[in-house]
Amino acid sequence: MKIQYSLFDTLLEPVFVLNQEQKVIYCNETAAIVCGLSVRKITKGMKFLELFTFSEPIEGLDKLIHVCDPTPYKEVTFQTSQGGEGKIQITLQPVFDSMGDKNWIVFVRDVTLEERLQKKYRAELEQKEDVIKALEDAKVQLENYSKNLEQMVADRTAELSRLNQMMTALLDSLGQGFFIFNDQGRVLEVSSKACEDTVECRPQGMNIWDVLKVPENKVDGFQKWMKTIFMEMLPFEDLSPLGPEKYAHSEGKHISLAYFPLRTSEGKMDGIVVVASDVTSLVEAQLQAERDRAYAGLIINMVQNKKEIGRFVRESESLLAELKKDLKATWESADDESLFRQLHTLKGGAALFSIQDMTEYCHKAETLLAEFKESRSAEQYQKLQEECITVESAFQGFLKKTEEILGSKALSQERQLEIPVSKLQATVENLQALPQGTAAARLLMSEFMMEPIGSFFTTYNDVAQRVAEKQEKQLNPVVYKNADLRVLPEIYSNLFATFVHSFRNSVDHGIEMPSVREEQGKAWAGTITVQFEVLRKPDVDWLQIRIDDDGAGVNAKVIREKLAAKGLDVSKETDEQIIQHIFDSQFSTRDQVTETSGRGVGMDAIKHAAEHLGGTVNVLSEYGKGTTLIVEVPYITDLLPAKKLNAA
Repeated sequence: MKIQYSLFDTLLEPVFVLNQEQKVIYCNETAAIVCGLSVRKITKGMKFLELFTFSEPIEGLDKLIHVCDPTPYKEVTFQTSQGGEGKIQITLQPVFDSMGDKNWIVFVRDVTLEERLQKKYRAELEQKEDVIKALEDAKVQLENYSKNLEQMVADRTAELSRLNQMMTALLDSLGQGFFIFNDQGRVLEVSSKACEDTVECRPQGMNIWDVLKVPENKVDGFQKWMKTIFMEMLPFEDLSPLGPEKYAHSEGKHISLAYFPLRTSEGKMDGIVVVASDVTSLVEAQLQAERDRAYAGLIINMVQNKKEIGRFVRESESLLAELKKDLKATWESADDESLFRQLHTLKGGAALFSIQDMTEYCHKAETLLAEFKESRSAEQYQKLQEECITVESAFQGFLKKTEEILGSKALSQERQLEIPVSKLQATVENLQALPQGTAAARLLMSEFMMEPIGSFFTTYNDVAQRVAEKQEKQLNPVVYKNADLRVLPEIYSNLFATFVHSFRNSVDHGIEMPSVREEQGKAWAGTITVQFEVLRKPDVDWLQIRIDDDGAGVNAKVIREKLAAKGLDVSKETDEQIIQHIFDSQFSTRDQVTETSGRGVGMDAIKHAAEHLGGTVNVLSEYGKGTTLIVEVPYITDLLPAKKLNAA
C-alpha cells in the first residue's frame, strides 16, 4: 500500500520513516521534540541509531530489508543524543511511499511524552479530521465501485483493510479516548483502545448518551443539544462547551471531554469527534496548588492577625469541648441543633484563617449531620462521630503549625497584649515622678522593657557551627555564662548585631583543624565561651562582654609584617599593642577574600559600635592557646540616657 507520510504530521506520538540504510527520511514534530532536534536536521541524513541509545537491541532494526511484517511492540528505555531519556514502546512496519519506494515506519509510544504534549492535543486532534474523512471517503468509493468492478472491490477491500489496521494501530497508540458519533447519536466504528480506560467501554454502535453516562433525567436535554449542534444554528465553538465536560468514572479518575466537528468536503457537519482525556494527575496538581495557596494564606493570617488567631484558638477549644460532650449522647437523644451550631462556627473560623483541611472536615461533618437528621440511625451517628474526631485532629495540626511559626505564647489561654516601648517608658517616667514610685518604675523597667542578654547571642551558635561545618572543623556548642543578665534592647541591639563577626573569626582564624589540635594535645573539638557581667564602679556601672576561644591565637609576627608592608612603623609597639590592630579599618591577615573573611571590616564594626556607646574593645591572645575579646560599654538601664546618646 502506498502512503503519504504527511498523514502522520498531526499524531501525538513520535513517528519515524527509515530507508534500508536506517536513515531518517521523515519524522513528525512529536518525534523531533523527543529527540531535542529540528525535523529538518533529523531528515538531512541522520541515522536512527544516531538519535537514540536503547537499553536493549530493537529486533529487525539492523536488518531492515528482512522486516516484511509489523514487529511486536517492545518496551525499552532510551537516551537521546541531546541528553533526554525515558521509556517507550516501539514497533517497525514496512510501507511503500507515494513514489512506490519501500521504507519502514517506526511507531514509538513515549509514555513520558504525554504530559509535555497535553497542551497541544486540542489543535492536533482537529488536524486528524482529514484522516477520518479519508477513511469515510474510501468507504463511499468502495460502495460505488462494487456494482461493476468486482476485482477492484477485492483490491480496494484489501487496501482498506490494511488502512483500517494501520488506523487502528495509530488510534490504539493514543493516550486519549477517541471516538465519533453521528447526528442520530450513534457512535461510529472508529475508536481508540484508550476508550476502555477513559470511558470504560468500547463505544462502537452505542448511543452517545449511554457512553457518557448522562443521567436519565438529563438525556432529553443532551439530545436537544446534539440536534442543535448538527443543525448548526449557532457556531460550533459556542455550542460545544454546553455538552458534558466530564465523565463520571467509576474508579474516581478525572476524565475531561472535548468535542471537535467532523465535516464533509462541502463543509457540512458529518459527525462529532469526542476526545476523553485522563487529567487525574493535572487535577491533583491543581488541588495541591490550592492547598499550598491556602497554607500560604494561613501563615500570612498567623503573622498579621496574632491576636485574632489567639482568640480563634481559645474559642475553638471551647467549641470542640462542647462538641465532644454532646457527641457522648446516644444517637436517639443527640441534640442536632447544638451540633450544627458548633460545627458551623468551627467551619467559619477555620475558613476565616485559611485552615483548609479543618474547613473541609467541618463541611463533611455538617453533611453527615444533615444526613443523620434525615434518617436517624446508629450507623449514621457513628460516621458523624468519626468525622468530628478528624476535625479535632486537623485543629491539633493547626496548633502545632501555629506554635512552630509564632511560638508557644500564641497558644496561651490568657489574652496577650502588645505595648509599644515608648508607652511603657512614659509610664515609667510618670511612676518616677510620684512619691516612692522609683522602686515600682525600676521593677516595671526590669520586668517588661529589659530582656535577657543571652537571647541576642544564642543564634550565634548556629553561625559558628555553620562555619565549622563548611571548613570541616569540630566545634562544641557555644557556652554562655550569666546569660540571664537583663539589658535594654533599644540601647545595645546595634552593638550585639556586630558580634557575628567575632564568632565567625573565632572559628575561621582561631579554631584549628581536628588533626592539628590533636597534635597540639588539644581536644578535637574547639570551644567558644561567652561571659556577661556587670562591673560595679563608683562613677558608672559597666557591661562587660567577654568571648574566649581555645584556638590558635593571634600571631603578632604576621600582623607586624602586614603593617610593615603597608609602610607603617610599628617597631616600637609591643606584641599586645600589635594585635590591637585587628580592629583597624580594612585590616585582615587574609591574603584573599573568602566567603567568611578577608575584607577587614568585621572587628572594626565591633569597635565602632562599642565606642558609639562610650565603650572600649580589647583583645588578649596567647599564640597557640587561644584568644579573648573583651568589650566594655556603660550599663544603661534607662531609655532617657539612650535618647541623649543617640542625639549626640
